[in-house]
Amino acid sequence: MFSRKKLKKLGKEAFYRNWKSCIIICFIFTVLVGGTVITLHKELNSSNKNEVVDVNSSQADTNSDIVNEFVNGLNNDENEVPGFLQNTTKGVIGPIANNVSKSGSFLFGILNAINQALFKDRIWASVIIIIGAIVSLFYWIFVSKVIEVGNARFFLENRKYTKTKANKLLLPYRLGKTRHTAYTMFLKNLYTILWSFTIIGGFIKYYSYCLVPYILAENPNMKTKDVIKLSRDMMNGYKWEMFKLDLSFIGYYILGIITFNISNLVFTTPYINATKAESYMFIRDISKTKGIKNVELLKDINLEGEIVFEEYPIYEYMLKSSKQEHWSKFNYNRKYSITDIILIFFIVAIFGYIFEVLLHLFQYGELVKRGTLQGPWLPIWGAGGVAMLVLLKPVRKNPFVYFVLAMLVSGIIEYSTSVYLELVHHMSWWDYQGYFLNINGRVCLEGLLLFATGGILITYIVAPLIGKFLDKVEKKIKIIACIILVSLIAFDFYYSSKYPNTGEGVTNEITESKLEEYINSKRN
Repeated sequence: MFSRKKLKKLGKEAFYRNWKSCIIICFIFTVLVGGTVITLHKELNSSNKNEVVDVNSSQADTNSDIVNEFVNGLNNDENEVPGFLQNTTKGVIGPIANNVSKSGSFLFGILNAINQALFKDRIWASVIIIIGAIVSLFYWIFVSKVIEVGNARFFLENRKYTKTKANKLLLPYRLGKTRHTAYTMFLKNLYTILWSFTIIGGFIKYYSYCLVPYILAENPNMKTKDVIKLSRDMMNGYKWEMFKLDLSFIGYYILGIITFNISNLVFTTPYINATKAESYMFIRDISKTKGIKNVELLKDINLEGEIVFEEYPIYEYMLKSSKQEHWSKFNYNRKYSITDIILIFFIVAIFGYIFEVLLHLFQYGELVKRGTLQGPWLPIWGAGGVAMLVLLKPVRKNPFVYFVLAMLVSGIIEYSTSVYLELVHHMSWWDYQGYFLNINGRVCLEGLLLFATGGILITYIVAPLIGKFLDKVEKKIKIIACIILVSLIAFDFYYSSKYPNTGEGVTNEITESKLEEYINSKRN
């Protein structure tokens, strides 16, 4: 007998046994499929709305305004930009945050921000809308629908195995079943949409096909037509029961509205997913007693039985990953000689120089020499890369911890360098005022994210590749190259200490450094 009370009780227990992973995977899933994480809607009063209209009435709409209006029309929702973002006018993250808030669409927000920052709003609005529509469709098919199967797999395992990890979300990709999974889920949703035109048929078929993600999660080798037909056959007699099960959660959805979606993230969504997994297993077991065609293909016996305080034995059944678990094939934990470190410093410093010159040229149409020195290098890039490579060696085996510490290391280097340059030269070579989450204009979130990401790439990919190449170079040649490069940059430091690289697009003159201003304010 299909007992909602019993299934919900089992689902709640499965959620509680591994609540951290359940919340994490639901949060990641919500973000990846473009759902709402936390809703903070602030209504504008009528007078404010009139003021906005009056201000903009004399101005022509920009491409971004048109796109925002288009997306808002689709969402039927206009949100005011949150107060803590209103002064975020520069950088990459700030405009993205502003545009996402205005349009209510993460994808169109990014496209708008790129259009504003790099192309100065020169791309036609129709082009942005078309690109956004194509990317959205591609993302929906190959990401959202595929990880829906991964999400189902996680909760199927989680009901029995208490140490199930959130990496199950990516299982279809790891199995090399991306296209097959995407195609099956696409047809499932296409059939549902087409049946929706018959109104009542859409409701019925929604529940007829609701087991497709779970069937694929259990046996990703099944043919598409068999998966869809099996779901339809298994749901005979249970569509109304599943509807009533969904209806029983309505109180939790109301609570989610009251708590700005927070209760959904930390309880309701994982609880419902766990209950749906219990429902699938119940219907699966009943279907096997009925002798439904192809039900014998649901033979993952490791999903059956009593609770186990371990992980699912992934290498025991048909779900053995065809890909190596090692996410990096490079020897990232290798040792580097002094000459290797010096050469890596210069490679990163020169790359940083080229990157900043090209970025400035692309954004402003001006070719300027970046940095404080006269040579084609930015020592702060090289110093940051080498510092991460050397200082963070003990945590290389944990990329997440490495990333966080890399942000800290790069922040310290950038902040202290900014203070030094202002005190010595009374000039600033960068100013992050107006950027999202900046500290005194010396460092900002997007800069730290960029440097940390660069640190990850350097440590786990670039440096090992460079090291492998340098291993083939004679030691004498490497020493000579290091002596020449160090001599050149030493002379550059000496010369630039008296005649630093300055000018339009490079520096801003400071009559009083921020540090001195702060000290004087404290004295007064």
